[in-house]
Amino acid sequence: MKKQLSTPVLGTLAIAAWLTANGLATWLNFAYDDAFGINAVYLWIWGAATLLIPLLAVEYIERERPDHMSRWQGALLLLLCTALIYLLLEYGGWYMWYRLDIWWLCLLVLIGIAIWLYRLLPFRQPMQPRPARSRMQNTFILLLIFYAPLLVILPLYLLVMHPVSVAQITPIGEAEGGRYIGRITGDRTENPLGLYFFVNDDSERWYYYDVLTGEPVDYGDSFNPY
Repeated sequence: MKKQLSTPVLGTLAIAAWLTANGLATWLNFAYDDAFGINAVYLWIWGAATLLIPLLAVEYIERERPDHMSRWQGALLLLLCTALIYLLLEYGGWYMWYRLDIWWLCLLVLIGIAIWLYRLLPFRQPMQPRPARSRMQNTFILLLIFYAPLLVILPLYLLVMHPVSVAQITPIGEAEGGRYIGRITGDRTENPLGLYFFVNDDSERWYYYDVLTGEPVDYGDSFNPY
């Protein structure tokens, strides 16, 4: 029988993934002025709420049923598919691939499909019987499933897309004689991550830089920058 990870080890890995992924997401939220649309508050609250599941009064231990998907796996799959369909409908278009949550959910779905296909392989050795998992263990597994892929996606997204942070673009805008004001969403079909907005001290000249490339761009009406 294959030995499972102990609950303390599993808990340490899950909480470490939650804290690290959320910490990185929170930093990105500030460093890029929310250009990625990451709801860091939701990520913190969702993980904290998940950790409260074992405190519920209803006792539940997963029963081993090789011919059926377990309850928490079914609920997780439904949640992921529903969230992905919503995002595809809400942000449909080529520019949706500039959203971090699309990358995250796609990776989760791919992991789920890979696990499902692996279980169907004809040459796979049959799984050995496993002891039932407690609610605490299932909770930590759920945290790992959600936050470990996020921890992979965040640096991968920056590596592939390499957008420009506020700290990186500020010296460029100041060299042009402007000071940083904020980020403008703009038309995402032209600037998927929006624009950084600078203005000079007299508010007579405005500067716009693409978040994705850091290049200056023309934007809108000088009398209505928003």
